[in-house]
Amino acid sequence: MKRIISFFICLIILISFSSCNADNNATSLRSGNYYAVGDYEEVLTPYLWLDTDQKTFSFGAGSIISYAERGNYAVVDGSIIATSQSTTYQFEIVDKNTLILIDNGDNEYFKIPVNTQFVFSEVLK
Repeated sequence: MKRIISFFICLIILISFSSCNADNNATSLRSGNYYAVGDYEEVLTPYLWLDTDQKTFSFGAGSIISYAERGNYAVVDGSIIATSQSTTYQFEIVDKNTLILIDNGDNEYFKIPVNTQFVFSEVLK
């Protein structure tokens, strides 16, 4: 009987340790708009919109520009890998409110400088 109880205690401990290994960056992301920090006119501020439930994104050069890349994303090793039909972008997750553009892909329509910081905003610009 003691062996069975010891086995279940060890099993519970093992399960609790393995669940602590989850990627906290993925769960801390917020759905909504992340806007580029910089000297931009309000309607021409680059944005990244994330839907954390559906794992989809939209990445555009501004709210008045009709062109935006759309697709799916995955969180890998603390980065967002966002893939559209034409290119792949990579963002480093600093915290739940801040992302940094690491790789701008090969988008021919707009080039946003690498290392641009994107900050979450509750307010739609």
